[in-house]
Amino acid sequence: MSLDEVHDLRGRIDDVDRRLIRIEERQVTLYRMIETSLASFGDLANRVGTLEHLKTKMLLVAGAVGAIISIAWDAVKAKLTPGG
Repeated sequence: MSLDEVHDLRGRIDDVDRRLIRIEERQVTLYRMIETSLASFGDLANRVGTLEHLKTKMLLVAGAVGAIISIAWDAVKAKLTPGG
């Protein structure tokens, strides 16, 4: 092998080394992005779960209020209707 070939190989190795370093940096960046996304997803999932629980409670309250109003309305109608 001549000195020119050795020098050319060193240049190629340095180029590959730089590329690998950039690839590793991108990989680390992607891992951080994925971790951030998963953390955000977990937070969002917790919030959605809380909202669904609140929605269930509100539906139960609305049903109970509706039943109470219906019973009260029937009682008012019965008193206002002649013969009732």
